[in-house]
Amino acid sequence: MFRRSVFTAVAVLGGLAAAAVAAPAPEPAKFVAHEWGTFSTFSGSDGKPLKFYPDDRDLPEFVTSRHRNVKGGLADVYVSLETPVLYFYTDRDRTVSVQVDFPKGLMTDWYPEASRPPEQRIRWDDLKVLAHDRPPLVEEHGTGRYFAARETDSATVRTSGPEKKQAEKFLFYRGVGDFPMPFIVRARGDGKFVVTNTGNHAVPGYVLVGVKDRKVSFKVFGHLSPGAEEKVELPTESSTVEKLGDAMATLLVRQGLYEKEARAMVKTWSKDWFAEDGTRVLYLVSEPVTNEFLPMTIDPKPDQTVRVLVGRHDVLTPEREKEIDAQVRRLNGASNAESKAADTQLGKLGRYRFAAQKAAEERVKETRVRR
Repeated sequence: MFRRSVFTAVAVLGGLAAAAVAAPAPEPAKFVAHEWGTFSTFSGSDGKPLKFYPDDRDLPEFVTSRHRNVKGGLADVYVSLETPVLYFYTDRDRTVSVQVDFPKGLMTDWYPEASRPPEQRIRWDDLKVLAHDRPPLVEEHGTGRYFAARETDSATVRTSGPEKKQAEKFLFYRGVGDFPMPFIVRARGDGKFVVTNTGNHAVPGYVLVGVKDRKVSFKVFGHLSPGAEEKVELPTESSTVEKLGDAMATLLVRQGLYEKEARAMVKTWSKDWFAEDGTRVLYLVSEPVTNEFLPMTIDPKPDQTVRVLVGRHDVLTPEREKEIDAQVRRLNGASNAESKAADTQLGKLGRYRFAAQKAAEERVKETRVRR
């Protein structure tokens, strides 16, 4: 009996070994597309979304921009779609067409030049994705945040056609929209917050960040189920920008980005995410939500496509709203010096200034009426 069992075991193991030899290892993907970008939103402490000015800072002149062509700039919006960049990796030169739809928004900035003027859709036809050739890029050693996205091993993408050819290490685009993101943040004061996933897909992870006077604190949170609400709190102890950057890069890599891509994204946005005074939540947007808001078609279809967008939600705390209310009262004060000082303080809110100021004016008016 023992000998028969041994023979049986050997036969089974032999069969498994033969099967292992017969089944070849899967080939590595030969054509890969990876994308990252940001959906930015803003609210008061009650979580209700507020319109704000879309981000148009620090874009190089060679980027096509609607901001420059609209007198007075673009209108305030609920969502600023910031810096999606699409990378390609390929084993050979390819001709590729890409289309990205923004059905609830408007495309505002892009590079290289699109095949036709984009509105709710941007399309690049017959792009050359170069496996080995590295033609020179515009402003090869530029220093603005746009250029951090080049710090990867991605293939060069070049436009085709009789006109002047443009080359870059990615496709770049931006947009604005007026639609709700499926994520709400309410501030309760004393560093306490309530976050709610109002969507139909889980949030893979998020980071609560507080910045004040160059001191940063943060806490990383995991999976948030559809419809789930979670009470969270900022740690009282300070951390460092380096540790926060590492934490964000780790989350991005877990979602499928390469290490250099994740680091490029963190470098691009570190001043905004980690240095601007305020409180914000940086959350991973699930790929089904990204595909809903930004349907993308790549022809021919890559062997692998990864899309990792981050939702950046800035929220005013009750304490900050009281400070803004006080500055609004001073803005219309008796002395010109006092008014100028208040204007300077409100200016520190940046692109959120007029949304926050308007909300404060309404609160101040209500308080006067009650009196």
